[in-house]
Amino acid sequence: MQKYFALEYTGEIFERFFNLGDDIQTFAVSQMLPRVDGYVSREALNQVEESCVIPLNGFFMNSDHWPPAESVKPVFFAFHVTPQAQKVICSKAGIAYLKKWQPIGCRDRGTMALLALHGVETYYSRCVTLTLPRRYSEPEDGKIFVVGVNNKALHAIPEDIRRQAITVSQAKVRLPITDTQIKLQLAEKLLNQYRDREKLVITSKIHCAMPCLAMGIPVVFLYDSAKKDDYRVQLISDFIKINYVKMSGFSAPIVNRWLGRKIDWSPPSLQLEELKSEIKQAFAAALERAENYSG
Repeated sequence: MQKYFALEYTGEIFERFFNLGDDIQTFAVSQMLPRVDGYVSREALNQVEESCVIPLNGFFMNSDHWPPAESVKPVFFAFHVTPQAQKVICSKAGIAYLKKWQPIGCRDRGTMALLALHGVETYYSRCVTLTLPRRYSEPEDGKIFVVGVNNKALHAIPEDIRRQAITVSQAKVRLPITDTQIKLQLAEKLLNQYRDREKLVITSKIHCAMPCLAMGIPVVFLYDSAKKDDYRVQLISDFIKINYVKMSGFSAPIVNRWLGRKIDWSPPSLQLEELKSEIKQAFAAALERAENYSG
């Protein structure tokens, strides 16, 4: 019987802190698999011995353990290649592997462009977190959450909003937890908090913004003006404006107070149900290709 595994984030690099945004992506993709029979570390895909199908969605990667083992049938969907990993993933062996499993569903157009330079067939799959279900209703006494916004960027947020906001850090959780099931439970609990309590989220984190947009929560996205060429976040601009602010420097508080006056702090919620259906259909097609691949 075919086995289905999902990515987990274990190993030395995750022992000091972990990013719940990673686990949110695993939680989201797990909802689209027939079942989840186990988990495989993103950083050890070349060591997998058991035959399995694994969605390779998200950020790749923090090691040189690439390409995956022959036992892996990869579902390339919502795949993102970081600049630091290009040397490994776009090596001769890496490109040969991608071509073997093409077309590659990319989370962002920057990854598409990068792989296209190497002759790899790609398509724009977007992010699996966009498929999370829309909430049924807005909270009666909704709160404002500020998620992953650094101290300099906070000055862009009007003082009356900051005073009432709940501050959250989901990207650097410093807890001695290495158990994947516990981290996935934390990710689900956090998503439920966003769904049930938020009237607005202000964030600099992709995997806070994307799930919240999917759930019908209004989002204001702040990002570093020094990183306007960061292709990782450009998928946000398909839906809402990226508000660039200064995240470093002595003048940042003053500049950001001025920039904040130009930001719409009462954005509407979005209706993404048709897009969700398209993403789910595209994922199902990618999953079927992997299941039926015979080499």
